[in-house]
Amino acid sequence: MLLRYTDSTQHEDKLLKMTWDPEKGTADIDTNAALSFKNTATKLDFWVPLLGLQYGVSAEGVLPSNTAIYWNGADKITLFTSEEYSSEKLQGNGLSADIVTVSATPLCKQYFNAANCYTTSTTLYSFKEGSPISTIYEITSAEAKTTTLQGFTIGIGKSDEKTYALTSTIGEGIPGSSEYLLLYTIDPTGSISQQTVQNSKFENFSYRSDNGVWATFADGNFYTTGAKINVTSGTPKYTQVQSLIDGFQVISSATALQPFGYAAPSPAFYAYKNYLLAVGQTFSFDELTVAAFKNEKLVGFILITPLDKPEANLVTYDATGKQLNTYSIQKPAQVVVPQS
Repeated sequence: MLLRYTDSTQHEDKLLKMTWDPEKGTADIDTNAALSFKNTATKLDFWVPLLGLQYGVSAEGVLPSNTAIYWNGADKITLFTSEEYSSEKLQGNGLSADIVTVSATPLCKQYFNAANCYTTSTTLYSFKEGSPISTIYEITSAEAKTTTLQGFTIGIGKSDEKTYALTSTIGEGIPGSSEYLLLYTIDPTGSISQQTVQNSKFENFSYRSDNGVWATFADGNFYTTGAKINVTSGTPKYTQVQSLIDGFQVISSATALQPFGYAAPSPAFYAYKNYLLAVGQTFSFDELTVAAFKNEKLVGFILITPLDKPEANLVTYDATGKQLNTYSIQKPAQVVVPQS
């Protein structure tokens, strides 16, 4: 993993390497920065206002810039950034970066690992959030393509040369009385197909970001905290995953931290080798969770807490919630996990 830190005085972000064995609960953290890069972002570049005041207060001083990172676990990453560099490459101490310069188009807006984007080694896929008519972006070093879709986009991803977008839309009847999901598939020619996601219609419930609900794309699925939608099944279906629900219940029961008083925001999910990794605030304002699942069953997790102080503890746990090891670290602005 990479721990991301923001230095507002030096106007830069830095990445520290960390190795974690989720089943043994051991962690090895390099205290030397593997890579540093520019961060001259302002508050307008951050995603926090969309989430409401309580998130803004919690997040003050710890936000990364909107520079997006792709990393597959190797010694090279890709940075999608509006910062100006004299070269298309950046060399650090054991980590290098390819630079994709983006201008006049939306970048990732990030709160810890919740974000309105998806990255590959060459392309950034993002969406303009909060609008009933969505614009999604496919951004490379050469161009930025846009596509307009119906509904509020809540997730975007790429697999097998196809781009997938998940949107929520209001059902028939009284506005706001119900929402359901639409899955859009965009093939390499630009052709768009639309499918209604089965079992996704709920009364008095919003999928949209102001309720903390997002979907992130990993291993051919859009995941939320306890459910998934397979995009390659032919007929997309909203399916609850009980093993994920059980896993997050173990995580929330591991400490005496004060839980959210409403629906917890969905973590971001990533697929790496045999793991499904979930990163985000899963049950409390004062913790950041990194959880590892195999076959969608919890095998181990990390809690980083407290988040209201510069110094934090990184505590490892096994699949039952038993505390294993504790490490003292500086509070990170983000945890970057590899994706394959």
